[in-house]
Amino acid sequence: MFHMLQPIRFVVSLFLLMSFMTACGGGEGASSDSGTGKAAILLTDRAEEKITDREGNVITSAQEIGVTFSEMALKPVKGPWVSVFNGPPDISVNLLALQGKADLIDVVDLPVGAYDKARIKVENAWFVDAEGVRHDVIVPSGKVTIKFKRHLIIRANDETEVLFDFVPGKSIHLIETGSGKFILRPVVRVRVLGEEVTDFVKIEGQIVSVDCNENQLTLDPRHGEPMTVHLEDALIVLKDGSFFSEGDDHGDDERRKRAAQIASCQQLEEGQFVEVVGSSDEEGVVHASLVLIKTEEPASHRLEFTGTLLEVDCDQQTFGVTFSGGEIEATLLPETKLFTADDQAVPAAEVCERLSEAVQKRIEVAGKVENNQVIAAEITLLPEAPVSMTTRVAGTVESISVTGTEVTGFVLKTDGSQSYTITIDAQTEIKDQNGDPVAPNALLNQRVRVEGTLDTGTTPPTIEAAEVVLLSIP
Repeated sequence: MFHMLQPIRFVVSLFLLMSFMTACGGGEGASSDSGTGKAAILLTDRAEEKITDREGNVITSAQEIGVTFSEMALKPVKGPWVSVFNGPPDISVNLLALQGKADLIDVVDLPVGAYDKARIKVENAWFVDAEGVRHDVIVPSGKVTIKFKRHLIIRANDETEVLFDFVPGKSIHLIETGSGKFILRPVVRVRVLGEEVTDFVKIEGQIVSVDCNENQLTLDPRHGEPMTVHLEDALIVLKDGSFFSEGDDHGDDERRKRAAQIASCQQLEEGQFVEVVGSSDEEGVVHASLVLIKTEEPASHRLEFTGTLLEVDCDQQTFGVTFSGGEIEATLLPETKLFTADDQAVPAAEVCERLSEAVQKRIEVAGKVENNQVIAAEITLLPEAPVSMTTRVAGTVESISVTGTEVTGFVLKTDGSQSYTITIDAQTEIKDQNGDPVAPNALLNQRVRVEGTLDTGTTPPTIEAAEVVLLSIP
């Protein structure tokens, strides 16, 4: 049984695609079973509205972040891409409006096996800044490819939920060409049934070596050991803000795509200073979504990463974090800020004590490297990956079910022609967009948004509604 996913935080429809990957947790190869498994496609986001330039300086905050996507696909470990959505209609999502809920895109049957990538075609992306000005966001090649830390497994006759959590504030970068353009290269965390699957990494360092035939470089982060960075799906942005198109992933264009990858990679040289944004796997390999070539060596190297808090020493004002098989020791300063999972700031005098209570839990660290020491500027206690969330879906009410004189539910049809059985009871809140009550029998043929608990074990899938909002005027 699928459970409702809860609020999504931020922007790009792309991530819906990832939800398709809803396959489950970590296998190393394709299943020997045949047939299909059922997957709920869900999108969520992390509420992070900060927009920064390529030097990491906050330039504005976002009131809205949106993306319109038209195609989504998953890549089996062995075999060609599997299409899971191919518009029309194009789907647009304002991730900041999700308010901690998960948008249900679809419930689909996928071939059994192991999947290691997701890809979505993006028609356009944008954000509205703190002053209400809309900015278009460039999505190079019009698509986004995401590498999974673990294989996502679809098993025969199984039902799986995977939550794709987009981190927009870490994914929109200013192109410093004087034209004020922005590019999008997403950071996405993938959570499967209460388990955190991917680690986020944003780190500066010096290139030790580059191998364009193998699509990888070795980076010296100025703390710990050099790390391998995989470049297959990376956008490489030059000092002047220009970049190479990666080409397309389809059939006859594979040779062109490979040539574009090599041409882009050849802009990287030993000794260059770069910023890498991406995710890391269990072997410690970083899969870059974005590589920014820096104009000069920074005085201090910035880094951000997620990991598990190992220990805290309040006497020495240090703490240890592990991620992707590696460990980092970081230093607390009097000005280090600590935020709870619901974005509440912890008083400075309580930072170390509260951090000590989070040992063995996941945290996000933002800071810098000075003299080979990691200095923590901000620490965020990440929420536990939910076992269930509130699911949200919109569509038109096709028919209403009545028992006696009471309306007990209705059939909802989405823009993508997927049908859901919606059940309601006396506790279900039914209202218009102003919050005024609406009679259940007034919903017929109207467009509504439903929030509740999803069960994919029925045909069509069922949502036990906690809230129904009338989107059109009866």
